[in-house]
Amino acid sequence: MKHDKCQDLTKKFNAIFPGGHSNFRVPFEATQNRIFITKAEGSHLWDADGNEYIDYMGAMGPNILGHRHPDYIQALKEYLDEMSLSVGSGILFTPADIELGEKIIKHIPCAEKVKFCLSGTEAVQMAIRLARAYTGRPYFIRFESHYHGWLDNVLGGVINPDTDTKPFGVDNPDLDLVTYTQGRNPKALEESFVLPWNDVERLEEVLEKYGEEVAIIHFEGIVCNHFGMMPKPGFVEKIRELCTKYGIVMSMDEVITGFRLGLGGAQGYLGVTPDIATFGKAMAGGVPLSAVVGKAEILNQLQDGTVLGPGTFNGNPFAVKASLTTLSILERDNGASYDEMWRVQNRLMDGLRDLAQKYSIPVLIHGLTGVFHTLFGITTDAIYTDADLEDFDLNLLYSFWPKMHEEGIIVMAGGRWYMTMSHTDEDVDRTLEAADKTMGTM
Repeated sequence: MKHDKCQDLTKKFNAIFPGGHSNFRVPFEATQNRIFITKAEGSHLWDADGNEYIDYMGAMGPNILGHRHPDYIQALKEYLDEMSLSVGSGILFTPADIELGEKIIKHIPCAEKVKFCLSGTEAVQMAIRLARAYTGRPYFIRFESHYHGWLDNVLGGVINPDTDTKPFGVDNPDLDLVTYTQGRNPKALEESFVLPWNDVERLEEVLEKYGEEVAIIHFEGIVCNHFGMMPKPGFVEKIRELCTKYGIVMSMDEVITGFRLGLGGAQGYLGVTPDIATFGKAMAGGVPLSAVVGKAEILNQLQDGTVLGPGTFNGNPFAVKASLTTLSILERDNGASYDEMWRVQNRLMDGLRDLAQKYSIPVLIHGLTGVFHTLFGITTDAIYTDADLEDFDLNLLYSFWPKMHEEGIIVMAGGRWYMTMSHTDEDVDRTLEAADKTMGTM
């Protein structure tokens, strides 16, 4: 591959910006220089040097349809022939607001009312505010390694080893290698109890002591942000039971899983209905839009003015049109596009497993419709806790990921692959050829 133009653009970029537009404490880049994309089509990208890539990053989740889906682009072009990008959040509305809201309520099990926001981070904060107002309680529970946005009260923090005090999250950069940050409000982590995922006994113990002070339990039903960690059988059902018992709002973070795993999201897949849920990423096909959806009695606090949720771009009509178009495409033929995406994805996953076996490379390849992970060094069938990740081999990962990039295959840094409706069998063939070559050098 050629990198001359991207190297030159990298120097100019670095002179202007203090790092990438989204940054964590681990590198996202597979190359020494930044990659500058100049063209996108379907499942393919082209950079400033003319290099072509098959894209399994999916803009970190939003591009469920693929790049420039023809029906999506046409609908937005027709919209722009007559309408503005923004007409007045909270004051002026469009008929598409109603159409989109009806679709969300139709497909999402917990949805009785819908509140639009702009980003997943905002939706999570809105969910916490609603739950605190509804219950009159101060604290929320979250689980270690789940990701709920970049604001101080939800970003990072690890389990407090002192079991004699309230189990607030604590800062520890040595243990929180990815999301630890300086500059945090020193009191921010005292808003939430950070608990281990899939530990029923610890959750019951904390709720027995502090359940009357907890407003909300917010969690990823399937932890796509942390290597696809699954809930143990019965764990999400137990959260539902305990939330009902203690009068706590059960809130599922569906910012990744919503409209990616299927039209019903993770709650539809797991068969457990939360009280509220947060959505983002894929719901508008690449245009920024998020939502809190759930029980009317909780969301109606916004209607009577007891809870405020302002925002200039909330429910902006262009994003609403993008989301309405996205969901209209996804629900065609009873969601048949999900079945086709899974068929292509499953073929890719099986092919990668076969190649790993061919070269005697230990790897767990697991996932659900629309997203999967390649976890080198792990030979178990599934992961439920961080203890299951002890054999995760970063050396193998860093042997695989950059080399695949040089073969024209873009995968996220941690071994996460996002599928789109535009990936084809030809893409799989080309990807497996690259993987064969790459694994052969490992």
